This record gives sequence, structure tokens and C-alpha cells, in this order.
Amino acid sequence: MAVQWREMALLVLVASAVYANSLTGSFHYDDFHSLVQNPHIRNWQQIPDFFVDPGLFSADPEKAMFRPLLLVSYTVNYAFGGYQVLGYHLFNLMVHLVCVLLVWRLAIRLGGHSALCAGLVFALHPVLSEPVNYISSRSESLAVALLLSAMLSYLRRDRAGNVLGPLFYAAALLVKSMAIVLPGLLVLHQCTRDERDLRRLLPYGVVALGYLAIIVSNRFLSDSLAQAPRGLYAQLLTQCKAVVFYLKLVFWPVGMNVEPQFAAADTFSMVVLASAALIASGFYLILKTRRGWFYLGWVGVALSPTLIIPLNVLVNEHRLYLPLAGLALGVGAWWEGSARKKVLLWPGVVCLVACAGLVVQRNAEWRDELSLWSAAAAQSSQMPRVHVHLGNALRDRGDLSAARRAYERALVLAPDHRPARTNLANIYFEAAQSDSIHHADYLRQAVRQYEEVLLRDPLYVEALNNLGSAQMMLGEYAQAEEIWTRAIRRQPNQAEAHYNMGLLQVRLGQLSAAVPYFERALVLGEDAETHSQLGNALAGLGRLGQAGQAYRRAIALVPDDIASRYNLTEVLLVLGEADMGQGRRGKALEQWAEARDLLQGVLAQDPGHVRARRRMSQLAERLQ
Repeated sequence: MAVQWREMALLVLVASAVYANSLTGSFHYDDFHSLVQNPHIRNWQQIPDFFVDPGLFSADPEKAMFRPLLLVSYTVNYAFGGYQVLGYHLFNLMVHLVCVLLVWRLAIRLGGHSALCAGLVFALHPVLSEPVNYISSRSESLAVALLLSAMLSYLRRDRAGNVLGPLFYAAALLVKSMAIVLPGLLVLHQCTRDERDLRRLLPYGVVALGYLAIIVSNRFLSDSLAQAPRGLYAQLLTQCKAVVFYLKLVFWPVGMNVEPQFAAADTFSMVVLASAALIASGFYLILKTRRGWFYLGWVGVALSPTLIIPLNVLVNEHRLYLPLAGLALGVGAWWEGSARKKVLLWPGVVCLVACAGLVVQRNAEWRDELSLWSAAAAQSSQMPRVHVHLGNALRDRGDLSAARRAYERALVLAPDHRPARTNLANIYFEAAQSDSIHHADYLRQAVRQYEEVLLRDPLYVEALNNLGSAQMMLGEYAQAEEIWTRAIRRQPNQAEAHYNMGLLQVRLGQLSAAVPYFERALVLGEDAETHSQLGNALAGLGRLGQAGQAYRRAIALVPDDIASRYNLTEVLLVLGEADMGQGRRGKALEQWAEARDLLQGVLAQDPGHVRARRRMSQLAERLQ
């Protein structure tokens, strides 16, 4: 028992050490729509709805997925730390540590394994770094943690295990549908142990059928299949190549990146033929020698959903998370049975140290969006999406010219690439804000690019939103209102469209109509500028108490917001005069004293603020 505790401690210590620099990472691409911009995870009361509505997975209805327990994990993270990214990375790391210990424990339960060897391989293999660094990829590691827990429960062969196994399996499915493979792994285990007790598998089959019934009834399955990016024939040809690609990642995990240089296959080319021949040869050797076929069979079963079901992303690293659990167990079994342990010990240690170094290096690439996509662009220069995300990162850093070149490069590779053209239009739109001389010209170029996007996808919300903003800035108010109406109808939970419609109503002088749009935008995502604009509209309507509350909230979110500070002083001045007129002198002086303190802060930030100086003089007289 003492040996086991030492091994567990060693595994936790080693894995924590190599992933320590992952904790300084940031949010990345899918994190934004499923986490940062997703209003549903900010409210505990919506948790029951996660188990019913796939549309709550994302702020974008087009990205609906049925992963309720994953959303619950996001809600827990948000409840304890808001959008402080450290908490999300700690959660991901803890899930990986749990998976490492589960692989170690499974090696013990299966017998004839070096559990420490299996645990170290799983802890340190570089290809597993994506689910630790990429918050959204928690779906993979969390589902695997629950799946391995179910398998360990199955191996207990007692009443508790018979109850816990199906429960863990159901939970894994509610994290990610890839967990559907567990019955296949259990069948594989029975076959390799000459066991034919199908009754023990029955509860898992019932859980799988129940899950399928849920995703059929809530239309997640049918909607996903309807949006399949390629047919089954092209999928199988493509994944023949993918298997070889994954083999390379497993045995030579060098030069990994988030968007591999990999193309779909729609014809039976020589590359596909060679890949299929390699796969067939491997199967033949396994069947002929019958050595290690449980572990290699594990890999095949674990990969089967992504090999058969067409997905938008052709290959990626996190799909190897569960397959590598099987391979790690296989390495542990081989090591335990090896007659040359002493000879191979130090080469094995060197390999593990090298893997640890690659993990640390990979963590550094995941530090932020610019480092991640710069590394990807260096290796996958022919992938349009790489250049789009690199452009986004450069734009966020303020380098608009480099961002424009990245988007133009993506359009050279794929002229119909919607995000590339939309973001190029955004560059022109942003340039218009900072260049008063060419303001209108940049706006018209942006309008042309947005309209080009909308010709191909008339309901694309981002292009609709930004086209409306460009039209409003050009004075085309009727067109802007029609565009934002379409955007809100298409995506009711998008804060930006409601905010923009509120701004338009203000421009049109319809302050009463503007207020509900600003309030709805704040329900969907709290933002200082929206609070400030709501305050302006309320002040214009004479609802000064509510306006003051809006300005206070804007200041709480952005303490150096000069505009909101000054506007709040104007509100306090008027409220103070009203109190004085009604004989509430103490209340009036209290309002004016707060206004004076706010004005002092404004003047400390901007000594040349003329209106603030004028109001300060007036207050000095009133407070004498």
C-alpha cells in the first residue's frame, strides 16, 4: 500500500510540474462563444435547462451541442471566479491529474502491468497537452475521467460497481458523446479475458440507448447529421489518412500545432491507398501474433466515432486522449513483461524527460492567441483558418496592417472563406474610427466586404451587426434598423445587436425605445459602455435616479470611465437641487459632496476638462 501511495504522489507531482506553466494561459477560439460570450453559464438557475436544450451550449445557436455536464462545470467555474482564467486552467489540470491516476489504477486492476509506467506515459505524452491547455477541450478529458471511472466500477464485480458503472457512463455521455464507445471497450475486455457474460453489459447498453433517445428527441442528432460537412465515403477516405497522421503524433510528437496541415480526401488516391495498406498490415500482424490486441483494439474502438462521423475539423490532438489511455496501458503491460528492463530503463527515462520538455514547450505556445496561431502559421501556412485566427490575434494587439495581410492571405487560399472576409471588413471598419480624413472611404470598403459575405450567407449575424454599424455611421439609419432587426431575429441572445439597436434609437431621438434594447443587452452580457449609454438615455427621459444607478455600475466596472463619472455628477447636481427645493438640505449637501469628489477624480485624470472645472466652481459656492 505504501508503494502505491508513493507512486500516486509521484504521478501527481510530475504531471503538476510539467503543466505548471499552462496555468498562465488564456481563453482560446471556441472558448469565446461557449464561455466568454455565453450568458447561460452565468446563472445557476439555468442548469436544469442544460439537460434539455442543446442551444444553451453557445452564444451562437449555429454551434448548439448537447453537453450539459460540461456546461455545469463552466457554471461552477464562473460562480467561483467569474472570467478569471486561472480557475478554468486549474480545473482542466485537476481533471487531467484524475485521468492519470485512473489510468494508473486501471493498470493495477487489469493485472500484469507496470502501473507506474502506464501512468507516466499518460501523464507526460505531449499529444495530451491540448485538453489541459485548451479550456473547451475539457470536454474530452472530463468525459474520459468519467468513462475510466465507469470501467473501473465494472471491473469491481460487486453490487456497488454494478450501480456506479452505469451512473459514471451516463455522466460521461452528458459531457461528450464520444463516451458512447464504452460498451465496445467492455466487449473487447470480455473477449480478451474469454468472458461471455453479456448480462453485465446490459445496463451499459440501456444507458447508451437512453442517451440516443435523448439526442434524437431534442434534435441534436438529426441537426448534427444534417450539417455534416462531407459524405460517408469521403469521410472514410479522409480518416484513412488521419489514422497514419495520428500514428505519427503518437510515436513522434514533434511539431504539433492546433491546425495541422491536413486536407480532406474525396477520391481513392495513392496516399489513401498507402494509408489503407498500412492500416491493413497492422491489423494482420495483430491478429496473427495476438499480442497486445486488447490495447490496439482499444485505440480502434476509441477512435471509431470520429473516423465514421463527419466533423468540421478533420484531425486534432485531443481525439487521441482516450486512445492514448489504452496505449499507455499497453506500454505498461509490455514493460512489465519485458526481459530487458534494466537495459531499457535509462533510454525510457530519457524518452519521458524529452516528452516532459515537449509538454512545457507546447504549454508556452498555448500562452495566448498570438503565440498559438503564430506557431500554427509557421507549420500550416496553407490552412486558411490559421491565418484568420492569426489575424484576429494581431488585431487584438492593435496591429491592423499585419492583421489585414493575414486575412488577405486566407482569402487567397480560400476566396469564399466567410470569417476571413468578415474580419477583413472589420479591419476597414476599425480603420474608419481612427482616420477622419478617409473615414467615409473606409466605411464604404467595409460595407462592400460585409455585403459580399451576406450574399453567401444572408443571416450571418456578425456581418449583419457590423454592416448595420457602418450604415449608421454613414447616416443610412433606415438600412441600419432593418439590418439589426434581422440580426436580433436570427440570434436573440447576442448582446451586440441589442446594444447597436439602442444606439440607433438614441440617434433617432427615440430614447424610450432605446432603453429596452440597452437593458436586454445588459442581461446578455454586462458591459460598462452599455451601462453608460443606458444612463444617458434614462437621463434624457428625466429618470435621474435610474440614470445614476446605471452610471454607478459603469464606474464599478471601469473605475477610470471619465464620461460616466462626469455624467453622474450632472445627475447628482440636479438631484441635489430637487432635494434643496423640497427642504431636504442635508440630502442635497450629501449629493453635492459626492459630485465634488467625482469631479476631483475627473480633473485628476483630465485637468483640461472645461465643463468639470465649471461645475466644480458652482459646487464650491453651493457647499460653502
